[in-house]
Amino acid sequence: MSPLNPLNDAELSDYRSFLKERTRRFDDEMARIRRGYGSLVAYADLHERLGLRRAVDPLGNPCWRMAEYMPQALRVWLTTNRLGFERRPEWELVNVGQGLWRVYLPEDALAHGDYYELHVEGSGEPGVVRRVPAFARWVEQHRDNPDLWCARVWDPETPYKFRYKRPKRSKFPRIYEAHIGMSQDARNHTPGSVGSYDDFIRDMLPRIKNCGYTAVQLMGVPEHPLYKSFGYQVSSYFAPSSRYGEPDGFRRLVDQAHRLGLAVILDVTHAHACANTEQGIARYDTGPYLFDERSNQWGTPSFDYDKDMTRRFLLSNCRYWTEEFQVDGFRFDAVGNMLYVDHGIGDSFEHVGRCFYAPDGSRRTNASGELYLCLANELIHELNPAAVSVAEEFSGMPGLTCPPDQGGLGFDYRFAMGLPDFWGKYVKKPSAMGRLWYEMTNHRPYDRTISYVECHDQCINGDDAMIWRLVGDAMYTRMSPFNATWNETRGVALYRLMRGITLMSADAGYLNFMGAEFGHPEWLDDQEHAHRQWQLAEDELSFYAALARWDKAQLKDIVDKHRRDFAKNPEFRFIHEDKRLLAFSRGKLLFAFNFHETRPEPDFRFRVEPGKYVELMSSDEPRFGGCGNLVPSDPPTEHFSDASTGIDMQDITLYLPPLTMLVLERR
Repeated sequence: MSPLNPLNDAELSDYRSFLKERTRRFDDEMARIRRGYGSLVAYADLHERLGLRRAVDPLGNPCWRMAEYMPQALRVWLTTNRLGFERRPEWELVNVGQGLWRVYLPEDALAHGDYYELHVEGSGEPGVVRRVPAFARWVEQHRDNPDLWCARVWDPETPYKFRYKRPKRSKFPRIYEAHIGMSQDARNHTPGSVGSYDDFIRDMLPRIKNCGYTAVQLMGVPEHPLYKSFGYQVSSYFAPSSRYGEPDGFRRLVDQAHRLGLAVILDVTHAHACANTEQGIARYDTGPYLFDERSNQWGTPSFDYDKDMTRRFLLSNCRYWTEEFQVDGFRFDAVGNMLYVDHGIGDSFEHVGRCFYAPDGSRRTNASGELYLCLANELIHELNPAAVSVAEEFSGMPGLTCPPDQGGLGFDYRFAMGLPDFWGKYVKKPSAMGRLWYEMTNHRPYDRTISYVECHDQCINGDDAMIWRLVGDAMYTRMSPFNATWNETRGVALYRLMRGITLMSADAGYLNFMGAEFGHPEWLDDQEHAHRQWQLAEDELSFYAALARWDKAQLKDIVDKHRRDFAKNPEFRFIHEDKRLLAFSRGKLLFAFNFHETRPEPDFRFRVEPGKYVELMSSDEPRFGGCGNLVPSDPPTEHFSDASTGIDMQDITLYLPPLTMLVLERR
């Protein structure tokens, strides 16, 4: 019998003390939080206590209150464009103890849209330094000086009211990963132009819904000064990026996604932050602030989870986006960097023991990082029981998707990060079929994984998308069945199979990066390629449009119409190494693959549950860019298992052309 959680997994018996310690630490911390704050939600309230907010002063008068946590500061001033950004005595914050600073200002001292910043004199740097307030909700880049960023007062006369309810949680999420600014149509792109929230609402949300996806995962929303970081070096954790519009623009985006039944998953970077001091929170009070001194692979400051205020800051960030913008969940970036004191740098993690011990035998798990993740997942699901939390984690740490009382960290899903690496190697040199099946289904029985062929990691800053690795420069000239050579026909056919088997064998969900659904030919960067060529898929006679139809048909005609089948695990049926054949079932669905590039299989015979099987879809159909050697008919072709070959299991015989996937249903 398969283990239900890491605590009863025999393979992890040597590491059970780590898992039990994880549980105990979480229970102890939750007890402490309840004693001191009443609840985890109340503990995650820094965004309500700190920053610039309307309030009531000690005399009961309406006012503005500015509060900051700056333990290394000696003096702190708030200043605005109304003051010419000069420091005034009455705008100086008072040290109220425990690293907290505060000032009350008259109600007419500030108004919506005013620019404001902090000037800080601290023990860690000489002189007075300028800082963008950490809890600012609207931050803009100076139009003439791109290195200068400034907070603005967000206090609209009419606050945005959400009109649509959150969608129900999908049991098998189909996630569309996108970047708002870089999703802009290439036909509208000019040097320096960026797509907006409203552009995304108008152009992208209907496209994503129509393609059959159930959720959109958004990169680059929290403010970041370096556009080419794709949003993974965050400076202002509580401000939606102003590159795409005002904060209410993002609220409208989420609301309109909900109108279409799409969940919104936000990328959050809680492992590290932008290294820029003037624009971000690095050395915010001129000292370490919320960070430690460990170096990481990006050269950015890493959050110190040993500090109570660090955990509260990040938990408050989760609560803020959940409540203020109604997002439906989070994809936590670089979770591996949070789990290990050495960030797991340079380790292949080829053995599970490396998740707990470093090569020199020392303990490598970051207990405080684990604790933060347990708390974050507990908070997210307390705020919204239907929320989705996803871990981007490379080491295979056991128990990520189990609750803390089972020795886990509480995520709903983890990304199957080994799959893109596998496919990257496969396109260079096809692997054994047994290896392919192993990679498609390699996860612990209690870990829920999201499968994908490629995400943004494979498509940014000059790295080639999978389709480009298969077809190459011919993508610009021969992406049509009417002028394609063997190179393009073979590449497109294999690309269909790669995406087909990855989706159909996926454990708990599937992810696609924007444009990959139709084989977008180019990578993304922050300049020349900061767009997508959506017009390619509009040419109905091209391979691009055919690939888009293939993606849509898989999601809508197979996954969506057979959700009960996808609630069950894939079951292996057959494999043949030399002929490169593979078959598996999922509920009443049967999937058969021929990965051989030149040899058809006229007598593909293997064991199945007895019954009648009808053809639903073939990747070789001309509408998908195939050669038309296997096209399901109407009424559909029927295949009957051979009753003379057994009782519980019987033989079935199929025909499969080269590089073809066939989907059948038992009726």
